[in-house]
Amino acid sequence: MAVIKAKQEKIVPFFLEMMQRQQFLSMLIMRYGGDNFRGALGDTITVRTGDRLTAKAREYTWRTRPSPIVLDDISGYEDGFPIKLDTHLYSATGLTDEHMTLDEVEFAREVLAPQAAAVGDELNARVLAAFRAANWKRSFDVDAGTDPHRVAVEANRLLSADKVAPTSGRFFLIGSDVAADWLVSDRLSKYDWNGQVGTPAVRSATIGALSNTPVLVNSELAPDEAYLLHRQSFLVANMAPVVPQGAVAGRTGINAAGFAARWIQDYDAAYLTDRSIVSTFAGINEIRDERKGGDGNDARDLLDETAAGRLRYNVRGLKITYNGVGSVLSATDTDAVAGNEAHPG
Repeated sequence: MAVIKAKQEKIVPFFLEMMQRQQFLSMLIMRYGGDNFRGALGDTITVRTGDRLTAKAREYTWRTRPSPIVLDDISGYEDGFPIKLDTHLYSATGLTDEHMTLDEVEFAREVLAPQAAAVGDELNARVLAAFRAANWKRSFDVDAGTDPHRVAVEANRLLSADKVAPTSGRFFLIGSDVAADWLVSDRLSKYDWNGQVGTPAVRSATIGALSNTPVLVNSELAPDEAYLLHRQSFLVANMAPVVPQGAVAGRTGINAAGFAARWIQDYDAAYLTDRSIVSTFAGINEIRDERKGGDGNDARDLLDETAAGRLRYNVRGLKITYNGVGSVLSATDTDAVAGNEAHPG
């Protein structure tokens, strides 16, 4: 039996669903679709978070009307943060004439699904690399066994000190050793996303909440690695390349979650091979909107990097490093386990 192909109109919805299933980190931060980039200069657009819009409140005279009201400008909207599409992620594989003619291959499950998963995994890896390379203003170390509730309160206190990251939309992202340390503390409370984030990966990674902030564990992080992040701490953009005229078959698409990709198939006559290629354009950028923090009208103005002589910090997240995290078993527990192994049953 030859390769069992899927209908072209069903290919894009299938591999976009497979790609989204692999998403975890990119589902936690702000996402922008590709249509915003069409015609953009230098493949770059400016994104505004909207939280710097400020208006002025005044008091009007009670019962009397001696003068007209005062109109004040709403300020702060002019500042934005750039994000650039600068990465072309792809997965390509060849199906020889022998494959196409003789082998029993289910194209959707055995070809498209692994390709979509590979592109999704790579996008996640790029997001994690951005977390690790971020210019955080705040970070602190914690010893194993420290009360997780106190850690959460302190992390939220530090993140709130700069008066930038909103309280809602924050989450803890932690490695496996940190998760074990927090789980045995009995400090975690139940947390339900209630449809806020829509992938099974995100829901299954949520192990509870601390200080009313959801806690998510991810095995891609180092075991002792942890962050408190706001969803607006990073931007990830995603756009499907166009189908080239030389392709034998191809489709582009975008799903409800905003993930876009392209699938094309062509024939390489030099090697008598059909090629299946899944690809997407992507870009990731952190938001560095550290404020001046003055007492007057400039309190919400962005820090002038030229005057400060340094890069503006990312104040929408922070990094936590755990020290000495390892086995959660005490010496007594270890002796008990060893005893059970020596005398099974």
